[in-house]
Order: sequence, then C-alpha cells, then structure tokens
Amino acid sequence: MINPLDLYAKIESLIGFDAQYEMLYQNYLEILNALHVKRVLDVGCGNGRFLKHLKDNGFEALGIDRSTKMVERALALGVRASTKELCECEAESFECVVAIADVLNYIAPLEINAFLDDVALVLPKGGYFICDVNTLYGFEGVAEGVMYHDNGTQFLCVDATFANKELLTKIVLFEKEHELYRKEEGSITQYFHPLSFFKKLISFKLVSTRPIILFGDEPDKTLLIFQKR
Repeated sequence: MINPLDLYAKIESLIGFDAQYEMLYQNYLEILNALHVKRVLDVGCGNGRFLKHLKDNGFEALGIDRSTKMVERALALGVRASTKELCECEAESFECVVAIADVLNYIAPLEINAFLDDVALVLPKGGYFICDVNTLYGFEGVAEGVMYHDNGTQFLCVDATFANKELLTKIVLFEKEHELYRKEEGSITQYFHPLSFFKKLISFKLVSTRPIILFGDEPDKTLLIFQKR
C-alpha cells in the first residue's frame, strides 16, 4: 500500500482547494509581517507554495515534510525544502515556526506534546509558533462525507467519517493505464484538539487566536499564535 502522504500528494490537484489555501496563506503572511521575524521554519510544508510566498516576501525560510513527492514539488519552485525531521534541526535556529493547513490535526493526542517540545527546541525564548487546527464544525460540518472526482483518466473517491473526536479518511484512486485501471488506496487519521489543551502548555504561551472560515458558513479553523516561554 502506498504511503498515505504520497497518495495525498497524488490526489492534491484533483481536490482543488487552491483558493482556500491561498486565503489561509495570506492570514499567515499578515501575522508574520506584524511580528517582524525573518527566519521561518515551515513544518509540513507540502508542495512549497507557502514557502514561495515567504521567499518572495523576503523571509529566510526552510520547509520540511515527510512526503518525498511533496518536497520534490517544493524544490521545483526554487525554495529550500527537505525530508529532515523537526528534531534534526539546529537548536534556536529559527525565529518562528509555522505548521499550516491543520498539520497538528494529523498528530495523535499522545504524541502532540513531544511534537511541541521539538518545536520549542528550534526557537529561542520569545520565539513564535503559528499553526491552525480544525474546529469541531470543521470536522463535522465540512470534512465528514464522501467526495468523488472523475476526469476520464483518474477516478477518485474520498470517504471521511468523524467519530470519537477522530476523522478517518479513506482514499481510493483509480488511474487509467491503456485499457485497464490501476488502483491505489490508503487512509489518513486526523484528531480533534480542543482549544483548552493549548491554553495549558508548559513551553508555550497562547498569545492570540483567530477564527478562519475557508470551507463553510462558520469558522472551520482556528489560527493559533504562541510565544515560547
């Protein structure tokens, strides 16, 4: 079975959320400019489009992602990106870390504290961490459901179910090869993290939050701004 992250890389263009993500990127750029930081680490940088925004706006940025295919796309845009792990980054080497498009929702509750500890290590005291997480509405009112896409050579089915504060997304992709179709499938789990959890962190102080509406009629994301204690 294909790596779920690489499978998502294959279907990304079929989903077509470019306009919504562009709106999200602009929120991040506005905040970064207001914070007057320069050295930024983009964790889970994906296809590198936000890294390109950072480069074009004069930031010194590096992106890391666990999907080799996504990193290849990022490098093609002329930005700095790699598959290195967050824990491999040099201590206090960035002024700000960003984790965009619900990266934290892919981290299980039992693992999120360790992730945040790794984020804290690459920041100096007073450094910033900015991320966004899905609201309950974002899971129940937007993400849950079934989506189909058929362009003649590719047929995609995405089936997402939200239960017990977890969203299980099953992905099935058929790609035409001559007269036959090749099937690839995988699943991705996302986890709901309540805002109350982020208000009690030891390494970070929650400075402010911003509701974001991308896909629905009410906020489906919350953008969080932290400062290292």
